[in-house]
Amino acid sequence: MQYRWFTKQIQGLQEHILQYKETFKWAPEGYTINDGRIPHFHIPCGHRLSCLAKWIKLNNDGTALGYADTDGPSTLPHIIDLYAEADNQYDEEGKAKPATPIPAWFRFLMVGPTADFQILHNALLTHNNWGLTCKVHCYHDLDTEYANLCIKLKHIQTKLNAVQQARSSCKSRLQLTHAAEQVEVLKNIPCNPQASRSAWKHKPSGCGRPF
Repeated sequence: MQYRWFTKQIQGLQEHILQYKETFKWAPEGYTINDGRIPHFHIPCGHRLSCLAKWIKLNNDGTALGYADTDGPSTLPHIIDLYAEADNQYDEEGKAKPATPIPAWFRFLMVGPTADFQILHNALLTHNNWGLTCKVHCYHDLDTEYANLCIKLKHIQTKLNAVQQARSSCKSRLQLTHAAEQVEVLKNIPCNPQASRSAWKHKPSGCGRPF
């Protein structure tokens, strides 16, 4: 009985040794200590519990990699999407205060010249909040893309108006020449409306449909 008991104890210890993994003694290459830069980056650690990521790395696509303090070289890094946490404020009655509009000066820094945006970027870095910095950069990039698309849309609309006017003029000329009457013999040829070239009709929703 004792022999069997000792055998089980040895097997259990061997399993623990096999499951043991080396943890990081210092930051992995490209990683830095999470000193509040991503306060919402929690990694599951079992039993429905989680711990704050200790080592973090910022990616260029708005995501971040992280390791817990119990992870090591044999562990795959965890990944999350960066986001800016809401700074909820409450009144004396404990009710959440409504969000205030973005001040004009702050929006100007976000969408203004490169030098002004760099000043804002450097100021955000002093707060070590990667999520907030990432979201500001996201707004800056989307505003630039929006402005560029507006310019392209304006050029396309101008070209579309010119083509539409030219087509209307051509149609009027065909009516004046009674072009259909000259080839009236063709009117009995079967015609499939769906096979004709379609035009695009604008819808109030902003989308369109062929007609």
